[in-house]
Amino acid sequence: MRLLLVEDDEAIAQKLQKELLRAGHECVWREGVADGLGALRAEGAELVLLDLTLPDGSGFRFIEEARGESQVPIIVLSARLVSSDKVRALELGADDYVTKPFWVDELLARIAAVTRRHQAVPRPGVRYRFDDVVVDLTAMTAEVDGAPAELTPTEFDLLAYLLQHPDEALSTDRLGERVLVSEGAGPDALRVHVSRLRKKLGASGGRVETVWGIGYRFVSPSVP
Repeated sequence: MRLLLVEDDEAIAQKLQKELLRAGHECVWREGVADGLGALRAEGAELVLLDLTLPDGSGFRFIEEARGESQVPIIVLSARLVSSDKVRALELGADDYVTKPFWVDELLARIAAVTRRHQAVPRPGVRYRFDDVVVDLTAMTAEVDGAPAELTPTEFDLLAYLLQHPDEALSTDRLGERVLVSEGAGPDALRVHVSRLRKKLGASGGRVETVWGIGYRFVSPSVP
């Protein structure tokens, strides 16, 4: 797999490159936001590993600009432990958040999990239509009023799971285990993804309903 590592610490970057290469991945390293975005645009990547503190700006800016152009999976690697940083990264469109220091085996597992979700293809021909929304589980695409909804892999997986269980109250634990990569990510991370999904669904976002004390459910059009 071709990975893009955006990290300003040379020692960390070189160690990660060696370990990722040993695991069978190609890893391109860039030190800052501008160079990282340039590499993503010019060379592409199947997954991005991103530090938040970079010499020419914040990793948050990288996520925001990247999400305006691509739905490539992004895993944040950061020493920041403040929950608001994690929530902000997820709100902007990151798919996972790994705190430093970490075991390389853990990172490899996270990469594999994000990739499985991103590349998973449900059985052929599965399409859902509701209101002005069309969701194609085979192509992993969603359209709202004829325009692409630009969902991240996590948001798409969340929507797909909700659609496959219409009108069923799904607990936050069950949804978290199904759609979130981070162990112990908790209800706050899930709440962020639900909020982003609702906004991208526009007027139909209200169909993703909060079930207080339990979790969420998708209200199908047949329900008054």
